[in-house]
Amino acid sequence: MNKFKLTLFFAFVVQFTFAQKSGSIEERLKDLKGIEFEKIESFDSLHQTFKIRIIQPVDHKNPNAGVFSQKIYLSHLDVNQPAVLVTEGYQARRNYLSEPAKLLNANQIIVEHRFFGESAPDSLDWTKLNTFQAASDHHRIVELFKKIYNKNWVSTGISKGGQTTIYYRYYFPDDVSVSMPYVAPLNIEQEDTRINLFLRTVGTPEIRAQLLDFQRKLLANEAEILPLLSLYKKRKKIDFTQSDGLVFEFAVLEIPFSFWQWAPFDSESLKDVENTPEALFSKLEEAGILDMYSVKSQAYFLPFFVQAYQEIGYYDFDIDSLKSQLNYVTNPSNIVFLPDSLQLPFLDHQMEKVHHWLANNGNNFLYIYGEQDPWISTSPNPDSRTNALKMVLKGGFHATRLKDFTEEEQERAIDLIKSWLEDKNEE
Repeated sequence: MNKFKLTLFFAFVVQFTFAQKSGSIEERLKDLKGIEFEKIESFDSLHQTFKIRIIQPVDHKNPNAGVFSQKIYLSHLDVNQPAVLVTEGYQARRNYLSEPAKLLNANQIIVEHRFFGESAPDSLDWTKLNTFQAASDHHRIVELFKKIYNKNWVSTGISKGGQTTIYYRYYFPDDVSVSMPYVAPLNIEQEDTRINLFLRTVGTPEIRAQLLDFQRKLLANEAEILPLLSLYKKRKKIDFTQSDGLVFEFAVLEIPFSFWQWAPFDSESLKDVENTPEALFSKLEEAGILDMYSVKSQAYFLPFFVQAYQEIGYYDFDIDSLKSQLNYVTNPSNIVFLPDSLQLPFLDHQMEKVHHWLANNGNNFLYIYGEQDPWISTSPNPDSRTNALKMVLKGGFHATRLKDFTEEEQERAIDLIKSWLEDKNEE
């Protein structure tokens, strides 16, 4: 090879190497302002995964009012593939690949919700924990990462994360092409009465009667069960934020909601429970309710309760059939677990605005619900005004996912999502 050809060859090698380097995901991430990243172990051999910190304003309406560091996870596959934004409603404890990202062979970003986990400002101004501020966090992230992923974007989330997906699309309707919320409520009251109405009719009269009988037996044995609850706390090494009596009675009131949400036990098994304090308490423990009243759990869920009672709503308990047996509960509202200082004024009508927008403008939404999940009672119900699709799994609970439907239903949903993405590309 002569000197001229050799020079051209090395020039090509240098240019090719530089192009490869400048096009690597690490190099692209370095070009993004306001982030720090570290490569972490991937869950498969296809994705390159990163833990990223992004600086966000505490108040997007007043960027000079301070900042905080928000945690996100990036799973990079290919810049020519779509990107899925996972809007967590709580902490983002780990990286994983969501169902939509798997279905679309997509890149993915998981966002920890503001004020949760590692994404809390040093000084907590709870008035800045609202749907607009959280949606603005997501908007800044998507705008930033569109410099890398300029193809179609899909947003998704589960439960409160699904709510967050809805709110994000409401405030920034053009950021993503498709929204895919799972089992997401859309409450329009501070304590939405539709939930208790649902619990009066869900399932069969026989199952509802079995659950009510179980509640009555627990309350009838309250004096004998409270010492067992004290032993339970010692065994689990936990403390409650309220008195044992109040916690016990709230746990009893919670039974129907928890049963229909998660199906922690078969209702038929209630027939076999002996009417003794020990057997009844053992069954209550099996329901998995008690730990959520611990100091640790209440601290974890505190930002959620602030959001619930400030803006996004929650539920209370129908005590008509149990009132005469209650000794500690005088106000059947979960707000008793929120400190008085954090009971902020409720933002009336904000969720009604979201509901109205979804009904009239919520296009390219795929909603997924379980038929028996109480949160379906406050879910959106799209009609001919939009092209949205709501899929409801017969007999499904809160853990319902697209994979639980028939192959035909799954294919229909996937084809619909792809058609929405194609339509967006043609615009």
